[in-house]
Amino acid sequence: MPLLLVVFDVGGDMTGLAQSHYRLGMSYLHGKGVAKSYVEAMKWFKLAAQHQYPRALFMLGRMYDLGQGTAENAAEAARYFLQAAELGYARAQNALGQAYIKGRGVDQDYGQALIWLRKAADQGFSDAQYNLGLMYAKGHGVLKDFLEARRWWALAAEQGNPKVQFTLGHMYLVGKGVQKNYSKARQWLRQAAEQGLPAAQFHLGMMYVKGTGVLQSDSEALRWLQRAAEQNYLDALYHLGKLLGGGSGEVRDPLTAVVLLKQAATRGHQRAQVLLGQHLAKGIGVAPDLSLAYHWWCEAAKAGNADAQYNLGVMYLNGKGVNKNAVEGKRWLTEAADRGHTRAQYCLGVMYSTGTGVPRDIDEALRWKEAAEFWESI
Repeated sequence: MPLLLVVFDVGGDMTGLAQSHYRLGMSYLHGKGVAKSYVEAMKWFKLAAQHQYPRALFMLGRMYDLGQGTAENAAEAARYFLQAAELGYARAQNALGQAYIKGRGVDQDYGQALIWLRKAADQGFSDAQYNLGLMYAKGHGVLKDFLEARRWWALAAEQGNPKVQFTLGHMYLVGKGVQKNYSKARQWLRQAAEQGLPAAQFHLGMMYVKGTGVLQSDSEALRWLQRAAEQNYLDALYHLGKLLGGGSGEVRDPLTAVVLLKQAATRGHQRAQVLLGQHLAKGIGVAPDLSLAYHWWCEAAKAGNADAQYNLGVMYLNGKGVNKNAVEGKRWLTEAADRGHTRAQYCLGVMYSTGTGVPRDIDEALRWKEAAEFWESI
C-alpha cells in the first residue's frame, strides 16, 4: 500500500514546512513509499527551496547537474549550489568547489575552489578535505605541498572515508610525498579494503603477493585479490589469474585462472592477453590451442606489448601455430627488440650471426647482442 503523503499545517514555522517539502522530495527521488519520480521530487524540492532550505537547494543543484527530472544544466546547478553554500551547507560548498575546479557551470577558478572547499573542510566534511588535499597535491591554485595534502587527507581518513584511506595508504606504499612506510601503508589500505574499496583490496593483496612489508602469503593475497576481482577490478582479475595459475599448491587452480585471464584479456588487459596465450600454448588449465594463443598475442602485440611481439616472432620462426615465415618473425622480433626486450634482441643477434632468415651480418649481430647486454645490466 503506497505511503500517504501529507504536508501538515505547521503554522508560522517555515522551517518545519520546508523540511516536510524536502522529505517528500527525497521520498519521490528514491521511490520510498511512493512511485519514484524525478519530476515530483523536483517540484517538492523547489517548494522547500522557496524558504531557503539549504538541503533542498543542494538537491536541486544535483538534479540539474545530473539531468534528473529536467534537462542537464550545469550553470543552473552551480547557481543552486552557490545559494546553499552561502547558507553554510558543507555538501553544497564541496560541490561548488568541484564545479570551480572543473569549470562546470562556472568559469574555472582554482582560487574560488579553494575558498569553498576550505569552508566545507573546516566543517569536517571528509569529501571536501579529500578534494582540498588533492589541490595541494597537484598544486592547483596553491604551491604544491604534499605535507598539507597529507594533513587534510589524514583528517578525512580518520573519519572513515575509504577513498582517502586508500590515497594515504598508496602514498606510504610508493613513497609519493612521504617516506615509504609499509606499516602505515598496510594500516590505511586495510581500513579502506575492509570497507569494500576494490583499489585498496587489490593493493593490499599485492603486498601479500610480493611480501612487501608483510610476510608473503598466497592465501592472504588470494583473499584480497578475490574481493577486488568480484567487483571486476581489472588488475585484480589479471593478478588473481596469475596467482591461481602459478601460485603455491594451496591456491593453485589453473582452470579458474584461465577464466579470470580471459575476462581481463577481453577487456584489453595486455599482460592478461600474453599470459592467457601462454596457458593456451602450453595447455595449462585448458586444452592446447595455438591458434587462440596466436589471437591473444596478436591483440597484445598490436597494442605494443613487447612480450607478445616476441612470442609472435618465435611462432613465425618456428612455424608453430602459423606458417613458418622468417620475414614476419624478424618483423615482430624487431618490434619487441626496439622496446628493449632482451630475448628478442638476442634472437636477432643469433639470426644475423648465423644468417637465419636474414643476410648474415656480424655488425648487426653484435649490435643486437650488445643492446641485450646493456638492458640486462641496468
